[in-house]
Amino acid sequence: MNLQEFIGNIYTATGKIELREYRHWALTQLQQLLEFDGAIWSNGHQQTATFHNQTLFNVPEQLANSLLEYLTINPLADVLLTKLGSPVDMQDLLKDEEFYQSDIYLKCFKPCGIERILSSIHLDERTGLFTLLTLYRFERDKPFSADDKSCQKQALYHLLTAANHALFLQLEQHTGAIHHHKAICDKQGYLHQVQDSFLDLLERHYPQQSVPKLPFALNQFEQQSLANGLQVKLSAFNDLYLVELWPQGPLDLLTERELQVVQAIEQGLTFKLAGKQLGLSPSTVSNHLYRIYQKLNIGSKSELIKLMQQ
Repeated sequence: MNLQEFIGNIYTATGKIELREYRHWALTQLQQLLEFDGAIWSNGHQQTATFHNQTLFNVPEQLANSLLEYLTINPLADVLLTKLGSPVDMQDLLKDEEFYQSDIYLKCFKPCGIERILSSIHLDERTGLFTLLTLYRFERDKPFSADDKSCQKQALYHLLTAANHALFLQLEQHTGAIHHHKAICDKQGYLHQVQDSFLDLLERHYPQQSVPKLPFALNQFEQQSLANGLQVKLSAFNDLYLVELWPQGPLDLLTERELQVVQAIEQGLTFKLAGKQLGLSPSTVSNHLYRIYQKLNIGSKSELIKLMQQ
């Protein structure tokens, strides 16, 4: 597989592979481009300096714990932050004779059968979100090459972009709110995953605020509220929050029942049929429609339908 085929595969599969399987599947695609035996793909935030999620590929859970335990003696830890976007080979930092006698190898990597390590970090400076991808080989006589480095450098951006697209595409399929701009964040408001359009809206409505964190407290909202001209909708997403934003429009002034009436009218239903569908009398539907016209400052069904289509 060449690089262009790899890129095409991971993007076209975003709506076909189950979300919980997507990252693991994408790494199997990367294996066909770049030889490796195991990997860790992690995401985190610069402000919190912690990982939000990790995908372990053919390596034991023990490795993730060991990497944290021995972080202070891992020579990759500091160097990666100075070489953002550029893969770093452990062999470039420690000669083999030194590495294979070191504590980091003996305590962290050797117990997991790891002999060669190639790692890189991508930092999104706009959001503070970072992605760490580390590839492992289990055979000492198969070091990573310059071509392997180049390949990983180009692949990492597309991996994280495709995974982000897969997440929001499948969220869109489940929520059905295709016009909303979405982000996943924790209860402190730190972004975990985000769409560019979400960031664009925040920057437009909160020009003085930094983007890595939401400019409003989540606990001030219930399910849907207004903030600086933006409609904000919150939904639980595992132990995080799905935040949806969209610019406030005239239809946001309507109650839930009034929106149901509008949708029935848009379908071309008569007052009688709309009432039957909604469990209302035709006169009640008519009264709702009159109040809707007043709220929206319009005077006809055609004007209402035009608003719906904006």
